[in-house]
Amino acid sequence: MNEAWVNIGWANNAVRLDLKKVQGSSGLGVMQLRFHVEASCRDEVAAQKPLWFEGGVFAEGLGTSSGYVRRLAVEDSPVTLHSLAATTNFVLVADVDHRQLQVIEEHRTGGMKFRLQLTGTTMNDGNLERIGVGGVECELTQSDWAAVLEQMQYRRLLLIELDAPEVNRSAVFKVALDYYRDAEKQYLKHEWRLTVEALRQCLAALVGKKADDEDELADVEAGAKVLRKEARATAAGYSPRAEQVRLALKFMCDLGAHPETAETVKANAYSALLMTGGLLHGWQC
Repeated sequence: MNEAWVNIGWANNAVRLDLKKVQGSSGLGVMQLRFHVEASCRDEVAAQKPLWFEGGVFAEGLGTSSGYVRRLAVEDSPVTLHSLAATTNFVLVADVDHRQLQVIEEHRTGGMKFRLQLTGTTMNDGNLERIGVGGVECELTQSDWAAVLEQMQYRRLLLIELDAPEVNRSAVFKVALDYYRDAEKQYLKHEWRLTVEALRQCLAALVGKKADDEDELADVEAGAKVLRKEARATAAGYSPRAEQVRLALKFMCDLGAHPETAETVKANAYSALLMTGGLLHGWQC
């Protein structure tokens, strides 16, 4: 049900809360779920009293991933009903991040169901007094939830998360991973060329080589010819194809060692960082 009742002192059902709609919004690195609520005064005991609401929002219907999402707060507090039968509107907001939405999208099978668990206080004769608030259930159809995601601009972000590779695969892999971590540090410093240069070292270290050992187009061409020849005789699996990707990606990153050849910009560093991270994640030592 999309409604809840507020009990104040001896008066049960003093205020009715009616959830009208759910929207999303996009911010700087976070997004918001916005629950629009209409409050109506049903007992004189609630008139002229400021009401403060807070609580939490819980996701349901996601199997083992169901549970607490984030804290709820009123956008403009307090909520005040000035007379009996008066109504007012307020918004309960909850900040969510991209990872939480990703978990929801991985586990939902249709629409989306939330449960709002609210608590509250009011001011009575100069003293703060706890008030009882029921929970609110909110169920969105699949199309309504898709609209909320669009409002949060979730679909406009390409989010890639990879588990950190296991450092103890081999001594060679550890060296390569150290170069990759250096590339991440250079990226945070906005040193785009140095980011790509560190990735160049990383890709060479993966096979126990130095970066200058294979810095010619001929190395890539030779590797492709060998793989093509082997593929004619037998099925070429992921490992030999990954090696060809490593060679081509290393050739791309060689530009990081020669800034006069092409200016390295953020997009170059970012794409190289993502591709190398993906290669590290599945690399067979």
